[in-house]
Amino acid sequence: MLHQRAGRQLLSQYGYFFVLWLVIQVFINVPILNLTSGWTEELLTDAVKLFIWLGVGLFMIFHTKRDRFAIERPFQVNLKFKPLYITLIAIVIYMLAMAFIQRHSVGIVATFKPTMLLQDFLVVGICEETVFRGYLLNRLRKIVDSEQTALLIQAVLFALIHLPRYLTTYPPLSFLTILGQLVTVAILGYLFGWLFLKSRSLWPGIIVHSVWDLLIVLLIGS
Repeated sequence: MLHQRAGRQLLSQYGYFFVLWLVIQVFINVPILNLTSGWTEELLTDAVKLFIWLGVGLFMIFHTKRDRFAIERPFQVNLKFKPLYITLIAIVIYMLAMAFIQRHSVGIVATFKPTMLLQDFLVVGICEETVFRGYLLNRLRKIVDSEQTALLIQAVLFALIHLPRYLTTYPPLSFLTILGQLVTVAILGYLFGWLFLKSRSLWPGIIVHSVWDLLIVLLIGS
């Protein structure tokens, strides 16, 4: 069961962060995308992501008492975790298969730009894993009796935090496209959360998250 007071506090923190990210997306990221291009656009959006996500995530982690976390040292390195490598092989095979099914060939898509390497491979993974697994799931697992319940809750919340981006995309995405994206992101959020809890380290999730995002823009198209 969810401990009510701690649960309400955690959900309130999520709500504040959701509103903050919505405001940032509407009033900062959208103008950046509309008024800049190339490396200028990339560096500005990356700076915003790092400042808001990584900044908030690290602040919350290092200003929370250790006994309120299920995993007290989320940044400890654990690269001997065998499911990490099994997962990497699985997503590479999946992406290659999806690329072949969609285009009947496997190769770098025409929409890929070198600037995408910075955000999709180096920035997004570490920022989002720090906030959602390093802090939110780490706290949630401490106040929820069931591991599966904690994983499902954070997966849904992880999917919903992507709504500000989906709702401000131009041309607008269809309802079914947004719904499909939310389901995919929720499944990935569950996977990243599982990797974190089982390895007791953020790094397997960061690596898998980063590789997934890279393969999307490299083989499928953003």
